[in-house]
Amino acid sequence: MAGIYSGIHLKLKNAKIPWEHKLKLAHFAWISNQCFIPNKEQFLLDWVSQILVGLHTKKQNLEEDVEQKLWIFLDNILHSKRVQCLTEEGKSLKLRFAVAQVINDIIAVTPTKPSPPASIGTVLSCCQGVLSTPCFGMVYRAKCELMVELLSKLCLLACHCLTSDYAITHQVFNVLNVSIKQYTLLQRQQSNTNRLFTQVLTQLFEPCLLLRNSLNNHVFEDINSGIHHLIKDIGNNIEVVLHTGLFQAELLAFYKEQLLPQLEKSEKIKGPFKDCLTPIGSMLAKLEKIEFCERESKLSFLANSVPLLYKLFLDSYCKDGNEILCFQMLVKLFRCLCAPFTVEKDDLKVYFPGWPIGINALESMLNLALRHNIYNIVEDNLKRNGIQYKFYRSLTEILLFNPCTSSLPWFSCLKTLNLLNHLIVEPDLAEILRSCFNADISDARTRKAQEALVVSLLKTYTKLRQFPKLFQIILNVISQSATDELKQPVILSGLTEKLAEFLVQLSPNQMLDMWTMVLKNCQLPHIKDDPSLRLKLEHFGSLLHCLMMNMKSLDRNTPVPVIQRFQHLMKQIAEELILPSLTLLKEHNEEADDTSWRLKLCEVVLLLLYTWIEVNTVTALNCDKYVSQICELVLPLDSSLEHWDFSTFFEDKECWHKVYSLCRQSNPISMFYLGLLSIQKIKLILMHIHTPTESERLTLQACASFLVNSIIFFKNHKDQKPCTGNVSAFYFNCLPVAQWHFIVSNIMILLPYISLKDMNNIADFLLETQLPTNDQSKHDDKDITIAFKEISTSLLRSDSFSEMCILQCSFITSIIKKCAMLVREQTLLREIFDLLSLKNSDWHEYISVYNKGAKMVDPKGIDSCDDLAFMTNMKNVLQRVSSVPKVNEYICFDTDMNLLMNLVELVSMLKPNSLPPSDLCRCFFLLLSMANASPSKSLHVASVCYRSLTCLLCSTHANSLFKIAYASDILKVVMTCIQSADWEVTEADEQYWPKFLDIMHFFFDTFFSLVIKRKQSVLVNLEKCTTFVLNSISKAESTLWSTCMGQLHIVILKNLCHHVTLTIQEDNSKEEQIECLNCLLKQIAIKLKTVIQQCLEITVPSPFLPLILVTSTTTLLEAELSVKGNLQNTELYRIFCSQILKELCYAKEQNAFLKSALHYLTVFMSVKDVCLKQQGLATSVFTTVGNLLASPWINNEMLQNAEIELQHLLNRVIENCTCEEFHALMKFVFNKLEVCNLWRKSFKDLFAGITMIRIVLNCSLQEEKSTLFWSTASQIITALVTLSMEACKEHMLLSTFVVPALDIMASILRRGELFLSNPHHVTLSLSTLLMVSLENVNEEDYYRIFVAIHEVLFSVLQCHPKTSYTEIFQPGCVFHVFKFRVGFLKLLVMLKSVPTFLSCFHRLVASVMHEGHQKGDKGAACIQKCAKLVERMYTHIAAKTEEFTVFSTFIVSQYIHELQKVTLQSEVKKHLTEGIFHILDLCIDRDIKFLNTSLQIGAREVFKELYHDYSSCYKTRNQEEEKYTV
Repeated sequence: MAGIYSGIHLKLKNAKIPWEHKLKLAHFAWISNQCFIPNKEQFLLDWVSQILVGLHTKKQNLEEDVEQKLWIFLDNILHSKRVQCLTEEGKSLKLRFAVAQVINDIIAVTPTKPSPPASIGTVLSCCQGVLSTPCFGMVYRAKCELMVELLSKLCLLACHCLTSDYAITHQVFNVLNVSIKQYTLLQRQQSNTNRLFTQVLTQLFEPCLLLRNSLNNHVFEDINSGIHHLIKDIGNNIEVVLHTGLFQAELLAFYKEQLLPQLEKSEKIKGPFKDCLTPIGSMLAKLEKIEFCERESKLSFLANSVPLLYKLFLDSYCKDGNEILCFQMLVKLFRCLCAPFTVEKDDLKVYFPGWPIGINALESMLNLALRHNIYNIVEDNLKRNGIQYKFYRSLTEILLFNPCTSSLPWFSCLKTLNLLNHLIVEPDLAEILRSCFNADISDARTRKAQEALVVSLLKTYTKLRQFPKLFQIILNVISQSATDELKQPVILSGLTEKLAEFLVQLSPNQMLDMWTMVLKNCQLPHIKDDPSLRLKLEHFGSLLHCLMMNMKSLDRNTPVPVIQRFQHLMKQIAEELILPSLTLLKEHNEEADDTSWRLKLCEVVLLLLYTWIEVNTVTALNCDKYVSQICELVLPLDSSLEHWDFSTFFEDKECWHKVYSLCRQSNPISMFYLGLLSIQKIKLILMHIHTPTESERLTLQACASFLVNSIIFFKNHKDQKPCTGNVSAFYFNCLPVAQWHFIVSNIMILLPYISLKDMNNIADFLLETQLPTNDQSKHDDKDITIAFKEISTSLLRSDSFSEMCILQCSFITSIIKKCAMLVREQTLLREIFDLLSLKNSDWHEYISVYNKGAKMVDPKGIDSCDDLAFMTNMKNVLQRVSSVPKVNEYICFDTDMNLLMNLVELVSMLKPNSLPPSDLCRCFFLLLSMANASPSKSLHVASVCYRSLTCLLCSTHANSLFKIAYASDILKVVMTCIQSADWEVTEADEQYWPKFLDIMHFFFDTFFSLVIKRKQSVLVNLEKCTTFVLNSISKAESTLWSTCMGQLHIVILKNLCHHVTLTIQEDNSKEEQIECLNCLLKQIAIKLKTVIQQCLEITVPSPFLPLILVTSTTTLLEAELSVKGNLQNTELYRIFCSQILKELCYAKEQNAFLKSALHYLTVFMSVKDVCLKQQGLATSVFTTVGNLLASPWINNEMLQNAEIELQHLLNRVIENCTCEEFHALMKFVFNKLEVCNLWRKSFKDLFAGITMIRIVLNCSLQEEKSTLFWSTASQIITALVTLSMEACKEHMLLSTFVVPALDIMASILRRGELFLSNPHHVTLSLSTLLMVSLENVNEEDYYRIFVAIHEVLFSVLQCHPKTSYTEIFQPGCVFHVFKFRVGFLKLLVMLKSVPTFLSCFHRLVASVMHEGHQKGDKGAACIQKCAKLVERMYTHIAAKTEEFTVFSTFIVSQYIHELQKVTLQSEVKKHLTEGIFHILDLCIDRDIKFLNTSLQIGAREVFKELYHDYSSCYKTRNQEEEKYTV
């Protein structure tokens, strides 16, 4: 066979053989093991390499197809597994350098061709193979010039691919990413700084920056290809290449030579440089030399490249002392950025601000300068003659010469300049503010940048305590602005909260200074003649309102001069601004043509009057020294006041009549301000009265009615815009939202005086705002807007809404009316809704009382269920609700299902305990009717309805339902609804069906609980309910009913069975009643068994028993156990038990099934007769539980969720098993704990063994089994110690296995004091603690490990102490001899274990000190808990005087040596110090002298300080306490 395939190498070199045949032979020779060529792999690689190089150098001419196949053959070689195997065996193949050069040349030529060559994809794959294989990549690593050339050409090819959208783009980026990573490794290995700098600058500088510019400008549409992550890596690696090559630490002297030529060089340039480099000049020349087809491309390139270079420069050289160097670099790069523009200064000012990308680049550089803190104004002025300041000022002038307010970075640049230093922008502050206030910006992001600039200015001048200076400039800007420049509000939409935050920080005098400034600028006399004054007055009024409302309220601690000045200004505002304005309005002629100025003046004066009254009232309440400026109200009122009459504050009735007439013309904003004044008038009257007279009540009702009726939000709220909450910045479209917000905020004050009609209107609107609309507007500024829905939702969820029972009643009525509108025609359901929402029904007793004019009535005190009309009405409703399923009537929708769901959820938002009986009944029957009539019995609708019904049954007044109907009648309605429905569970609802069953379970559980808790005719009600349920289910058996229907029947029967069982167990009444209940329970149990069997027959096959069947069978078993007698369904229970044992280990993500199954097994195991008959049942259950815990899907969370059930089950298993079976169970557990499971990575078996030991340890063991268990205790400890020592070798296993093992050891040591006779096991437990690491663990694991170690130590200390000799040598019987032996053994335990014990404890102390130092990584709370445990242990050690007195000096010296290494947190030090003081109590004078002489100098000083604190504080305190100790 070898002869057949010999000579192939000769054929490959034969020129007469066709190339097609040669390629086939080469391919065969590569893949075949039967072809023998000396050094075959290297020969074939050299052969194909030689041919490809010859083709490239034109020494050979072949067809293009043959050339492409040759590249494919080379690619197969480079990526073959044979090459990988040879590399792993230590053999290496060599590739010619010429091949790498050919690859570079082909990649270089590709961008120059109109379309990529056919072979370029294969060439790129070959290139990637060469770079990825170590032996081939040597051609690039050994000759760095080839790598640099490759990287340069790949960058240019990538740029070309991005502009031409080649198919090879992704492949190019992959090869580029590999090559650039390889080059970064080469850069780190190069020691010649000059060569590296020249290499990067001459060959990679331009291509890398061009590629980065292209990547930033290109938009990638395919987001799923992973190219974004690839591009991010490439961009980061480009930065690494440029940073490593251009900005090395050795080049700092050259940068200083170019940037700081005026400074004297303190040291000559050192290093292997023959010629001086000029890095700055070279880089800038390169940047300016690059030519583009379009000027915009050049600008984009500079804008993307210049900030990157500045960032890399700062990362390398921005250190202490180099700030001026970094600044000079900023100047150079900014000039380079502006190079495309004309050099003349004015042209730069004209064109540069309009270049968004350039301003963005400038913003990036300024932010870098700010972040690296290169500007120190003091140093700049003293040492540099203000060179930096002048440059930043020139930037500000350039930006402001031609403001570009539509550009986001324009605002950001000014903000950064202000953050550098406020003096930079302060000369142009007026111009900046004018640009901000006059800019009409629609883009949300730009508007945020505009607001951020203003916030920055406000924050800066607030910190400088110069806010009045900034405020004066704002006023000057407003005063000097023309009419067309004042269209935008001064207080921008996003500044309301920020401005208030800054104003609160100002002193009262500064605030009053600004009040005075505003008053000086208000010029009322000329308002008629100058149109601009109207807008200016509006802005001044807005500012004054903001100042007054956000000033800190004065109190009794305020200095008297401040109060006097405040009072004077309040008087001045009233006399010089408000009263003159009202006088102008009073004197105006209603028939005059020009009333625009009067309308504007009216708005301003009403706003200021409202603000003035609010501030005056609040100040008068808080400050005793302030005298209110409002005249005292003459009470009681002789006659009622008109709603528009505010003469109680200022002016006379005639004036306010004219103001009201003016506002009514077409000024809704002024009407809103009148509403604000109305609420002030209500507050003023209520503050001076206790019980209103008839005149005062009519006045209050008129004000409230005017306030509600003047509001326009009832008309159409869908087209309105949200408002910002600033009362002074309202416009017409946002006014309704502001009005609604105002109504909701004051609803508690208005409610007693609003008519029932207005109340219904408010309730209707409250409902409308909660329902979805098709044309909801989308708002960009969601963080600052207050929309209708948010306002209404906050009211509904507030505690105050539940106290407004009248409004709540109206709201429920509105919901019912809305439900009635969903029904298209007059039907039975429509009749139900009409009955529930009767307007003038007498059963609304508290509404009747309210309508008669009483102030407020507590509806909860009125029981409407005693009213005959109410009872009749509700009975009619219930009768119709029960008839709905019979006529098969469903709700027909005019809209989608969401509307119905929203209505049901609104009912569920109401707090059930706040509902009076009548409203609770209405809600209950509304939800019941909707559940009955929901279309096709929608699971979602029915679930929400029954969940809400369950909440209503849990409420305080739920008993009122049974005054209307018997419990059996309500149950009849629900059962009829369930049985009449066609429950078809679709695939979409399949996962929701178990949740629906849970909801129905809670409903029936709550219902039957309520029936029993009422303790009124319990037996009668249960008999009626049982009879009806059994009869209705019997009727259903005659028809074909689905699995869903059967499961619903099971839910009802299970709950009825459960509650009858509980009643029997808790009832202490007559025997006759108990017999009746037993009879009922038997009937229910028989029916429940029948339904379960039917469900088992028709249930669709599934991997698990349905949860409902498991829980219902458990209930059935518990019911039979509660009735004396033999079990009737033993076979059914056995079937369920065996099935559960089969399925338990596969119940992944079935938490509810897992808990129910474990509970069923627990109940089943309690039946001793069954357990005795079924041999090996306990072993089977125990083994199944062990396999369950060893399942791969079990985790700690699931274990904690089912731990109670597991504990009960194993307790029952151990109770019912024999001693032989218990021995077998323990053997099963020991097999799980074998250390070989750890070596085999069988972690789940170990987890199961540890968990089962812990659970068995907590079980109540009988005497024989307890003896058997404790006889294996030493074996358990040995297994846990071995396991822990092995697990400690792997850090990840500490929290998983070591901590639980230590917990079990601590429990065994605590409980096994009388059983652990061998002291070796105690010592062995302590030696384990020395292996447990406390380092390099997270905070949670650290605390768990620390506590586990502490508990083991504490158990040894407390439960295995040295027994006193007096107790050991007491005379007596043999028992005392046994005690002597035990005591002697314990003495040996302590003698052997004290050193180990102290070593383990010292590790805890040292760890706490290490982690508790002032810069520790762990959380303070965690370390403080650990420090408390250490203190506790010190206390217990000190209590064992006989054992530890000898070691006291040793303990103290260890503590001192650790303490001198760290500076502890105060709380940690406090606990540790208190603990060591207890040890110092054991030290006698000789010990103290020994410590003073033996400790080293540093440690001695620490000890002296510690002992001084001990003597002066702790010891003295103890001596004082001993005086009072009896």
